[in-house]
Amino acid sequence: MGIAASQARLMMIVGYKSDLEFAMQMIAQKRTVLAYQAQAAAENYPELAAQYHVLDKKLDAEMKTLETQQKMVSTEYDSVKKVLDDNITKSMKYLS
Repeated sequence: MGIAASQARLMMIVGYKSDLEFAMQMIAQKRTVLAYQAQAAAENYPELAAQYHVLDKKLDAEMKTLETQQKMVSTEYDSVKKVLDDNITKSMKYLS
């Protein structure tokens, strides 16, 4: 991969990583709201609190999926960054 292609790939990865982090923040916020709602419903409506608990488990599964994707993207980022650094180093040797 050339320098320009590596740089473009790196920028795409950074964008995807940001999207994943945003999605994880949104899920964390939804889980916080669900926790408050479940706590409020637990006293008077235990069956509703149980439904909130099921929703929380689904959000937790989504969060774990996003975390796995983020780890994969971080690994890809490190790999592309190394290729880019190597290409720049080789290019500079030719210029010297």
